Amino acid sequence: MFLCDIAVICLVDTYEVCHVATYLPAYQISVYADEYGTYPASHAVDSDRRTDYQFCSVTNIDSNPWWVVDLGVPLTVTGVYLTNIDHPGAKIAD
Repeated sequence: MFLCDIAVICLVDTYEVCHVATYLPAYQISVYADEYGTYPASHAVDSDRRTDYQFCSVTNIDSNPWWVVDLGVPLTVTGVYLTNIDHPGAKIAD
């Protein structure tokens, strides 16, 4: 699974995209590594919105991949935008 950015839609005065997950603890089922480095869950919340896979969170090929961020506070979330990349094998989990 490739995940490059996450933006939460939250209710403030209007429904708006807010990056409340930026720099918060994030976790994923596994961490892919290659000759260029590793691609941890934190890459999806690091405020770097580039979609080259080197700047994304990438898991190994897992049958049920997952990724989670701890928002740390109660928050009414009305939606989530996930930014993926067009890369062979890239998919957003159902």
